Amino acid sequence: MSDKARRTSLMILLTGIILALSSYPVTGMKIEGYWIVSVIFIISMAVPSFISTIRSLGSRGFLLILVLGIYAISIETLAIITGFPYSEFYYGDMIGLKILGYTPFTVPFAWLPLFLGSAYLAKECVEGRVKFLILAALIAALTDVVIDPAAVALKFWFWVNPGIFYGVPIQNFAGWILSGLGAALISLAVAGDSLQEMGNGAVSSLYLIMCFWTGACLFMGLEIPFIAGLVLIALILRTVRFKLW
Repeated sequence: MSDKARRTSLMILLTGIILALSSYPVTGMKIEGYWIVSVIFIISMAVPSFISTIRSLGSRGFLLILVLGIYAISIETLAIITGFPYSEFYYGDMIGLKILGYTPFTVPFAWLPLFLGSAYLAKECVEGRVKFLILAALIAALTDVVIDPAAVALKFWFWVNPGIFYGVPIQNFAGWILSGLGAALISLAVAGDSLQEMGNGAVSSLYLIMCFWTGACLFMGLEIPFIAGLVLIALILRTVRFKLW
């Protein structure tokens, strides 16, 4: 590990700690009027994983991000209109302007880092395409176990028929497994075996996002999402051996 890589990893680790602590004032303030801050936050958190994916996979990495971005917009819009696969919901005005009045333009920036990080962890933890598909989908769903309850409490989006898991419908998590499986299939179709070359920087955005939302879950008293967040953070750090870039 070079000195530059070590400094970068240390910076990302410290940023994660700062993000976890900074979630405290966010959970206690009325943030409806600060949508621009949310947009900047979402986009900036995605940048490390995007850069790493393109740097390690080249043109296939760029194509992967593009195709997954279209997929994310499409499946979120489908869910808003039909309720499939997540259950009926709609976005508030907190995360940016909506495409055709349905899905915020920031959705690819919010969604892709979760899956890119999940794909990286899956390909590092298991061998074989079937195992990769299953694990990537399960990890992606686990990220939503952390994020969704806190985001709903902060009124980022609203469920038409709130469920038993901190107001989140159980169908939502089944939908995440399904959509995560679709994203994993797309990744294999676009990147093929070169997906194995994805650098560990691809998981850095997921780490940062999990630090923020795990902290938010702690301060909001969301026990199970908080524990799930700790598990994911531990899995990330163990997998990359603290080399986040």
